[in-house]
Amino acid sequence: MSVVVKKLNEKDRKKARKAYAALYKKALPGSGGIEAGRIEVATFNCSETFEEFQQVGLGLETVVIYRDEDGQGHTGKVLINLPGQLLLEHGHVDTIVLKKEAQIAPGFVKLSGLINGFTGIKKYNSDASVAMDAAGNEIYLYRESDYRIVQAGNGMSRYPSKAADDVVAVFPGKSETFKAVYGDGVLFADTAKVVYVPEGVDPSVIPEELLPMVEKVRKEQAVTTKRMIYMTKGMNVLLSKNTRHAFLGGLKGCVYLEFSTPSMDEADRFTDKRVIR
Repeated sequence: MSVVVKKLNEKDRKKARKAYAALYKKALPGSGGIEAGRIEVATFNCSETFEEFQQVGLGLETVVIYRDEDGQGHTGKVLINLPGQLLLEHGHVDTIVLKKEAQIAPGFVKLSGLINGFTGIKKYNSDASVAMDAAGNEIYLYRESDYRIVQAGNGMSRYPSKAADDVVAVFPGKSETFKAVYGDGVLFADTAKVVYVPEGVDPSVIPEELLPMVEKVRKEQAVTTKRMIYMTKGMNVLLSKNTRHAFLGGLKGCVYLEFSTPSMDEADRFTDKRVIR
């Protein structure tokens, strides 16, 4: 299936960074703010204008990624949604690297057939930048062209033990904890675990003023999860690996922290097949 590539122009990208930086300053006033260049503007291939981006997208500062060649380590991020902005539904699934000549076990699919633009598993520096060689090219731990890189077609599943000799590496799907530090929003996630709730907050009750936004999202976007969790300042929510989830910013937007096992954004599985991460 061919996918139309959409790009946000530089003027609107700067506008988005400015809006994100303002929310960041409100949420973390003692942090010293953030340089615009450290804010990643994730459009998910869904917008060409700032108005479109306000509906679907995400701003983030990746504080650190540590991931060794065995897929172990940790990640810390600051995630930012503008008012009414949706982080599209996705999940973090185990990724298996096989020898190039290996036969793929039933139930598993090459990532290049599941994720638009997937070219391989990249090597990261500790500051979250992609490692580059002397010529300015991205460095890969495993290229799609040199290996068979697969995920379970229907979600999380162990690769058959009888094919263990074909397995080069396994990168576990990310598990993560979100902590809201500013604003509020709605987390769509059937199997999420609410770890901490501030006094007086009922996470199962979505405020009336957010319901029209929720209805609009469910009508227009690929959101398949049924459960909704109201997230507000101070709440902690745990998402185990392969938890399909989306997040909608409230009327003031939302800033939340992510503490997780290692990130591998290039292998995230989005429900909407048009997404390019």
